[in-house]
Amino acid sequence: MSYNIQEFQRMQYLLGKSKQYSLTFQEQDELRSLITKEQPSAQNNSIEDLIKLGLILVGVYIISKILEER
Repeated sequence: MSYNIQEFQRMQYLLGKSKQYSLTFQEQDELRSLITKEQPSAQNNSIEDLIKLGLILVGVYIISKILEER
């Protein structure tokens, strides 16, 4: 995956925040930018779909890091 640690942490933060509060338009754009870095086809998805996809990407990223350490 092509995220650096700061991007990954920011995406985690925005996804976590989205579960408790509404994201601002700027935060939604930032989340969209982070997600489309890995999945360009998601550019026109709704924010709800982006959040779901973002959660999947976080899971895959964590699993890939665990597997790299083995």
